[in-house]
Amino acid sequence: MRPGRMRRARSIVKVRVSYQKLLKCFVLNELHHRPPKAQKKKHLFRSLEATKFFQTTELYCFEAGLQVCRQGYNMLNLLIHRKNLNYLHLDYNFNLKPVKTLTIKEHKKSRFGNAFHLCREILRLTKLVVDANVQFRLGNVDAFQLADGLQYAFSHVGQLTGMYRYKYRLMRQIRMCKDLKHLIYYRFNTGPVGKGPGCGFCAPRWRVWLFCFRRIVPLLERWLGNLLARQFEGCHSKGVG
Repeated sequence: MRPGRMRRARSIVKVRVSYQKLLKCFVLNELHHRPPKAQKKKHLFRSLEATKFFQTTELYCFEAGLQVCRQGYNMLNLLIHRKNLNYLHLDYNFNLKPVKTLTIKEHKKSRFGNAFHLCREILRLTKLVVDANVQFRLGNVDAFQLADGLQYAFSHVGQLTGMYRYKYRLMRQIRMCKDLKHLIYYRFNTGPVGKGPGCGFCAPRWRVWLFCFRRIVPLLERWLGNLLARQFEGCHSKGVG
């Protein structure tokens, strides 16, 4: 037998497949990359700041996350109470659960579209990241535990949230984060580290979700615009002349 630690062939194959998938994605992105067009930039924030109606302030990303969670919670609650669904309860972790056994009529009335639930799941992921930073600020965890918790959250979005149920294309990002996890763990959990307590290297997976949410903002704007128009203006049926 060979001396030293041995790796299972299954783990090596899994890492090799993940590496090939990431390399293929990188090559495709490079091939389809186009140089940016020269455009005359218009700075919206500078234009607004020049007027007397707007002011600027500075916030840490942690404080901004708290504001996003609070305002998102209020927004979803407004939509719930707008439909008079008093038998549905939205907790601060953005879990939507009934407070009693619903009838068939109440089940039908309490259905929400993909826009509502996708916002709820994105806010749930935001709440997980904010909670990890809160524990760090309170001194309950150190910086290594914070980094390890964040990389775990970004690597297991498919298990911690249900975003893929309402936008299945997000499975691409979930699989990419899983491939990154295989690759990083294969390099990190070696030698005396062994299985290891964890790996606090979350930047690549954070980048995956950051670019994903940047692309999904226009879709959410359109979905939420249609949802709010339907809730507050109603459905206008076209009359047949």
